[in-house]
Amino acid sequence: MASMIGLFSSIGEHVPIFRNEKITEPTAEGFINRCHYRGTAILILGCCLLVTCTEWISGTGSIIDCMHGGSVPDPVMNMFCYIQGTFSVPKHWRDHDTQLGTDVAHTGVGSYNPKLDFIEVKAYYQWVPFVLFLQGIMFYVPHIIYKKLEGYKVKNIIGSLNMYVLNKENRGNQINDLASYFLKTRGIHDNWALGLIFGHFLYLSNVVFQIFFTDMFLGYEFSTYGVNAASFVGQQPEDRIDPMSKVFPRVTKCTLQKYGSSGSIQLHDSMCVLPINIINEKIYVFLWFWFVILAFMTAIDLIHHMGLLGVPGVRSTILRRKFRTAPIFKTLQLDIDMKLILRNLSYGDWKLLFHILRNMDSITAAEFMQALTLQLKDELDSKLHEAETLPLNTFKYNGDKEALKEA
Repeated sequence: MASMIGLFSSIGEHVPIFRNEKITEPTAEGFINRCHYRGTAILILGCCLLVTCTEWISGTGSIIDCMHGGSVPDPVMNMFCYIQGTFSVPKHWRDHDTQLGTDVAHTGVGSYNPKLDFIEVKAYYQWVPFVLFLQGIMFYVPHIIYKKLEGYKVKNIIGSLNMYVLNKENRGNQINDLASYFLKTRGIHDNWALGLIFGHFLYLSNVVFQIFFTDMFLGYEFSTYGVNAASFVGQQPEDRIDPMSKVFPRVTKCTLQKYGSSGSIQLHDSMCVLPINIINEKIYVFLWFWFVILAFMTAIDLIHHMGLLGVPGVRSTILRRKFRTAPIFKTLQLDIDMKLILRNLSYGDWKLLFHILRNMDSITAAEFMQALTLQLKDELDSKLHEAETLPLNTFKYNGDKEALKEA
């Protein structure tokens, strides 16, 4: 146990999501994305650590303990059954006609005919730590791809304005520089915005894939696992049929074949206790509900971001919501023309503006919008003045009618 904790603690020092500066840095990713690459990845890696620390569950260093009355030493039997895999007999699963203590000793454990009776091998408990570790990594992969698509643009252009700058002069200079850059680069962010939408789609695709992958890993029992477990809680104690005991049986069977002293094959049938499945069943019940909730929230978040690009009417609503509770709006009258700003932005420009404002506090965001309004008005006034003062083309008629037509 100490070695596993030491391994994870040493790894954690080099993982970016555990660093304090990563919590406050400006980014284009929102709360839902953080639930993937921070919340879910850390959660699954924690579950991986939990299932490798068998001392917390069984009190011993072994995750399997097989009972038999033969001449095979216990360590040999335990090691064989762990490597070979244990099995359950479906005809002995508990149901309304099969009662524990009367018909069978444990769910799925009882006499069987190897040639006639169907058995289900339950060996995936060997792979649970590895699969959990792989899934934890896979929940972090979309974040890496998203950062490549985003190119750290929001972090690089916003500078230190994600934190409130007390010096008003310094804050004003940074705001004016950011507004000037934003106006000069209008129209070049459309492909960047589409890349972010693709990044959000990767998050949704990954969590949906994890649901199907876990279902396949657990013998296609995961799809209804959470619903069955929830229905089990609402049943009367005397009528309860634990569905988790079928997916993660706590007691299973194992058969060891070896040669006897005369050279004939001897069968050693044992009943194995798997204390590790006590924690495995709880982990996957929680993951079932979490994956479903996360997939639903990610789908809503993807629709939200697509709406930001495709529905112009949403933009003014978001801006008003941002500044509705701003303290500076209650004390100062700021010159902010939201309609003017929105009329002069493409969907890529608006996407960048949305992420800039989202990473600012309300006061800095209001001052940035005011600087953006003033610079945009100056730009439009300058273009209008140039159009009004353009010199008129003059032409002197020298009697050439063809030249007159061309003029």
